Amino acid sequence: MKILKETMRLAGAISLAGAAMLVAGTPASADDEDAIEYGPIELKHLENGSEALSADRGYIFMSGPVRLTGRFIRTPDAEDLADYEAEWREELAEARERYPRQLSRYEDRVARARRTGDDRGLDKPVEPTEENFSIGAIEMRHMLSIGPQYVFDKGRDENGDRFYHYLQAVRPGTYTYYGPIAFTGQAYAGMCYCMGTVRFEVKAGEVTSIGDLMLERWADNEAMAQASVFFEPEEGRVAEAIDFAVPASISGLPVVEADFRAAGKINNFYKLGVRRLPPMEGVLRYDRGEVIDVKGEAELARAQAEAEAAARAEAIAAAAQAGAAARAAASSDNESGAIASSVSDD
Repeated sequence: MKILKETMRLAGAISLAGAAMLVAGTPASADDEDAIEYGPIELKHLENGSEALSADRGYIFMSGPVRLTGRFIRTPDAEDLADYEAEWREELAEARERYPRQLSRYEDRVARARRTGDDRGLDKPVEPTEENFSIGAIEMRHMLSIGPQYVFDKGRDENGDRFYHYLQAVRPGTYTYYGPIAFTGQAYAGMCYCMGTVRFEVKAGEVTSIGDLMLERWADNEAMAQASVFFEPEEGRVAEAIDFAVPASISGLPVVEADFRAAGKINNFYKLGVRRLPPMEGVLRYDRGEVIDVKGEAELARAQAEAEAAARAEAIAAAAQAGAAARAAASSDNESGAIASSVSDD
């Protein structure tokens, strides 16, 4: 019951029965790039040789005691941004070309309304400009869904506990956990972690494990209360480390634990309920509504300390060099004085 409650909270009121129907009949979304295919990997396909892990793809592994569904955003790279801008400019040019016709039709309707009194459809078209024209958020083009279907493997472990493993082939890059969100066939459901979450890098030729991150077991009641005002303390809840373990059936490529980093606030693109990921020791904390990058703070402090140490060492070296030069000059002056005195005595 505790696992069920945990998962129900995680899914943001998506029932387990409903989750089993999500995205039915279609694989989780993935990016397309040339001939490289991305998407869910299933153990049976590795075993029969119809699928193989490859060094030109990255992989995300996640696990849990029940079916899970998570949504992630890949950070657009320079090529993505260039493609997006090119499409935006092309569509802006087309919109500008259409605008005179739209304005003419509007003026005709206004003239007709004056004659007939029928003022329906009199919304004046807005002239498209670089300031107001949009083709939608670029983040929406780089969404990735994992689960609840297309598991890599499922079953029971040696203790009899049920498990579900997911392995997704993805384009290498930086991924931000957007929340337990899935498409129900008619609308998106779940919770948006818009107010604070984590990101992690996925490299080509590696399996990056996020383990059972989505269960949020690392958070005690106090941490959970910081994530959602609706959280009700659970008696006996004890914080547990994220389980990054990957089954032996995933082999042939290096396996790494996700290096989680704090990610700032994100727009609520699907208009869902909003919360934030619980604080994660050494990674993520909050100062009221502000997201604090703990690793970033530590790295900045370390860099500052190293810079200060280097500056002190440089100052000491400069002082030592100046002292040596002064002593050398004094010694030279003394030698010159001695020679001059000797010549005078002669």
